[in-house]
Amino acid sequence: MVSAPPERSVRFRPDIEGLRAVAVLMVLGYHAGVPGFGGGFAGVDVFFVISGFLITGLLVAEVERSGRIDLRRFWARRARRLLPAAVTVLVITALLTWWLIPQSRWRDIGGDVVASALYVVNWRLADRSVDYLAEDVAASPVQHYWSLAVEEQFYVLWPLLMLLGVVLWRRRLATRPQVRRHRTPPGPRPFLAAVLAGLVLVSLGWSLVRTTGAPEVAFFDTGTRLWELGLGGLVAVGAPLLLELPR
Repeated sequence: MVSAPPERSVRFRPDIEGLRAVAVLMVLGYHAGVPGFGGGFAGVDVFFVISGFLITGLLVAEVERSGRIDLRRFWARRARRLLPAAVTVLVITALLTWWLIPQSRWRDIGGDVVASALYVVNWRLADRSVDYLAEDVAASPVQHYWSLAVEEQFYVLWPLLMLLGVVLWRRRLATRPQVRRHRTPPGPRPFLAAVLAGLVLVSLGWSLVRTTGAPEVAFFDTGTRLWELGLGGLVAVGAPLLLELPR
């Protein structure tokens, strides 16, 4: 499922909106069977990177602006943006399932709907080892919610990870006298970049191992996807350095 953008920017970003358009066209072309779009499902990966970039940029900007991360405010904004549309689709799907689909499938689909509402449907699909690319298997009507579930789990984990990184960064500054003497202590970006880079490497390694041994499970595994979100986060953290590069 291609989710809504995490937060509306103060100014319009044609570059990001253009990437979103390309990603959407890739996914639509793949599902429609358009020739040349056999790998279009990778558009979801593009969205993961964009989400990591936007969310990390928001969190780092909040830290630099206020020195803290308001978790309640962050999670409330995510809920207001995603819950209304997501719940509406799930309710309509449940009603159409009751009306149109044989009763023999109600239990499985009902479980998928509940798992989607709790944003853990990706783990339910992974547990069943569903092959997303299989053409001879009846797909769940909410199977596309797997990517939204991954993003929601990311929205829960990421601010906590960033908050932990900020706490560790502050402690490091406090234990280094040579840093305390600086009038302007170094910001949190280099330290956060190191934390994110470590997470990206671990997740990427797990993705390679998991994909080799159980590709159907790896497709839905949050751990195998975190490196994509983390890659976008690294771009966001390193944005000031990138802006200093010669044109």
